[in-house]
Amino acid sequence: MKHHHHAHAFKLVLLLLLLAAAAGGVMLLWNALLPDITGCSTVNYWQAAGLLVLCRLLFGGLHPGAFHPRGHARLHERWRGMSREEREQFIRRRMHPHRDDDKKPRPPAEP
Repeated sequence: MKHHHHAHAFKLVLLLLLLAAAAGGVMLLWNALLPDITGCSTVNYWQAAGLLVLCRLLFGGLHPGAFHPRGHARLHERWRGMSREEREQFIRRRMHPHRDDDKKPRPPAEP
């Protein structure tokens, strides 16, 4: 049982190190490129970390499984097993998660 806790602690430390390195990378790239290109000011480490969080919120979302490393592989596997109609319905649900259109009966198509 202790080994299980050590594995989780190791993964957490590794994740924190990767996030710290990513924030440092964002800071270095931002400061090397954007001030000369756009004339904006440089950023410090914590601002770069905030930019990472902001980008995640804006472009990645916080849906369940958003941070799971195998999430995309599972999605692709599921996608391959869907029919065209199931894919269209899946896309509609993802684009409009609070809409109940898929639950209402549709009128028959006109000839």
